Formats: sequence, C-alpha cells, structure tokens
Amino acid sequence: MNKNKTIGVVGAGIVGCSCALWLQKKGFSVTLIDPEIPGSGTSSGNACTIADYGCVPVNSPQVIKNLPSLLFARNSPLATDFTYALTHLPWMLSFLSNCRPSRVKKISNALGGLLRKTYDGLTPLINDCTAQSLMVSQGCMYLFSTESELDGARANHEVRRQHGTDFREINNNELRELEPGIKYPFQKALYFEKASQVINPQSLVTRYFETFMQNGGEYLPYRIDAISSQADGLLLKSTQGDDLRVSEVVIAAGAFSHQIDGIDARRLPLDTERGYHIQYQNQQSLLNRPVCWGSAGFYATPTDQGLRFAGTVEIAGYSDKKNPRNIRHLIEHSQQMFDLPPQPDQDWLGFRPTMPDSLPVIGRSPQDQRVVYAFGHQHIGLTLAGITGKIISEILNGETLCHDIEAFSPRRFL
Repeated sequence: MNKNKTIGVVGAGIVGCSCALWLQKKGFSVTLIDPEIPGSGTSSGNACTIADYGCVPVNSPQVIKNLPSLLFARNSPLATDFTYALTHLPWMLSFLSNCRPSRVKKISNALGGLLRKTYDGLTPLINDCTAQSLMVSQGCMYLFSTESELDGARANHEVRRQHGTDFREINNNELRELEPGIKYPFQKALYFEKASQVINPQSLVTRYFETFMQNGGEYLPYRIDAISSQADGLLLKSTQGDDLRVSEVVIAAGAFSHQIDGIDARRLPLDTERGYHIQYQNQQSLLNRPVCWGSAGFYATPTDQGLRFAGTVEIAGYSDKKNPRNIRHLIEHSQQMFDLPPQPDQDWLGFRPTMPDSLPVIGRSPQDQRVVYAFGHQHIGLTLAGITGKIISEILNGETLCHDIEAFSPRRFL
C-alpha cells in the first residue's frame, strides 16, 4: 500500500539518509533530494562518536556564570561574531533562558530518554548496509587536567549515570596505559567503555546512500526552496526550476531547513553553531579511541584517514568564511596533546543545526500534517540519526511510536 505514496526527503546528510532507509523498510517509495553529494556537508566533519551518553545539553547554568571568559578569553572554545549575535538577539536570549537549572533538567530528561534508544535505530541500518566495518567499539574518554576540574563536572556525570550511562573514573596511570600517545599531563578521566565510533562518517553516509539506491530509491540533485500545499499532495519547488510532486515530505536539511518557503519551518528558531575540525593524515595510531578535552571544547578521534580534532563553537551564521581563531585553537591544543607535524593536512568548517533548547525538532508540521520535520540535532546528529529515522517512518506509517516525541514537537515554538 505504501508503494503508492511517494515520500520526499529533503536533505541527504546522515539524518536524511537514515530517514530514507527507514521509510524504505516500511515499504514507501522514497525520493531523496539534495544539491550536494550525500553526506558531504556537516555530516562529514563531525567527531565520529556515537555519543549515547550525550544527555547533558550545551545549555548549562555554567554558561551564564562563565560567559565573560567564554566570550573574551584568548583560548576559549567559543567564538562570537557580535554583529551577528546582536541581529539574532531573540535566539541568544532564548538559549540563555534555557540555561536555567529547571530547564536544563527537562532538556536532559528528554535527550536521555531518546539517547537510550540510539542503537534501536542505528543497528538495523548498519546491518542492512553491511557497514559493520565502519564501526569500532573501543570506548571513549573525557579528560581532565586536574582533580578539581573533574570535581566541577561531577553534577553532569551524575546526570549521565541517572540516564543509564556506564562509566568509571580512571587515574593518570591507567590513562597512560590506555593512551600512551597522549603527552599532556591529564590527571583524571572518565572512561565510557561501551561507547562506539564511526571511523569515517562520509563513508557511512555513502554506504547508506548506495543501499538506498539499490533498494529502488530515487535521488534528485536539487535545492528545494519552496513547498506548495495542493489538494492531492505537495509540490516541491527547486531552484533549478524542476518541480516534484510528493504525497508527504520529510524536512531533514539540517541548519538550512528553515530556509524553505511555504512551510512553518521559517518560524522555528533554528540557528547554527559553526563547528570546525582539523585532521593530521596518517597519525591515527597515536590514539586508540575518541577522547574529549572538555575544557578545550573538542574531541580527538582516530579515523581511517588520520587523527581528527573536532569541536569548538562559533556563533556567526551561515558564512562560508572560516575563522582562523578556531583553527588556531585546535592546532595549539592538538600540539599540546600529541607529537604531531607542525600543521594539519586539513581544516574544515560545518554548520550544526541548533535550537535554543538543544533539542531536535521531530514531528508533523502544525501548518500541514503532510510535512514532517527531522532537524536540529546540534552536536549529536550522528548519534540520533538512526532513531530519528525510525520514528519518522513510524509517524508516516501511522504506527504507535517507539518513543514519546512531545518534547521534540515543533509546536513547542509555534
């Protein structure tokens, strides 16, 4: 029955491709739409971690307390274009409002519940796409320079434990045994022994896309800039002048999802946290697993191409111009951690789609129930893509959902 309904999926990153595959599993005819090579955008440059422990949001009471140093310190992992920030002041104020302890607790509860189902959505796709070789389970670490730094983060660690995350504290000696390549004198670490990673996120999306096409999917290299509601479906209008008629549509275009006319995504407070990475080719043997230097704002991750340092946050909108400060920050700290060549072989900029409450938008549009949203996953898009795709397929198939998505509804803003 579903073969008679064509579902359009706008966006071919990790979330869009996950949605497309899950919809195919439900028997839908699916058209995937993106002007760029699938997975080549923000999905390609992340820290490669499956962060099912990531229930502590970017919003935090500590953000307000530490805001002056975050904004003005030379070695801060946060950079801000103040002109841009002032012109987007409502978003900034909403973000700060969501740093209140009562709000942070609700956000953590919402994220924690969804993250517990990470592998329910991910594992079936990995198996369907025979992508097991792209997954590694060597655990993950959070690194702390001092005992007091660890003590200051204990409240966040307890939140993770409450949401079912297993980890243990390790001292300097065990850290050295597990990661002898690290030269910086970290004193303590949290060790998430069951955590996993992807060794190449671009390769994973490519494998998803190839499986999607083998299953009879259609791909159109269009940029959709408007959607028109018709009595018999939806008309997707592209900048190339070619229109596509579908029964329903999933908007999974990441940070660019609210740039589509004709739907109420325009009214949602979606913005971008610009994220960076640098990569040193053929240096991945220096590290056995992803490690996060929290106070410096990045992960170091071994990939199949090299050693990647991914993170930092820049509030500066959608400009493609890289900020040398962020790149310099990553270079300086990577050199402190490891014996590396003087310069990385690659630097990269991407656009994390972020809502002011750090929660994704998942659910039907209040304006037109045939439009379904799946964007705003901020720092954990790779982690939540699979379960988001599963939920989207259940919504469109009229099933009882595997997870309550009230906290992620677009109605919370509209």
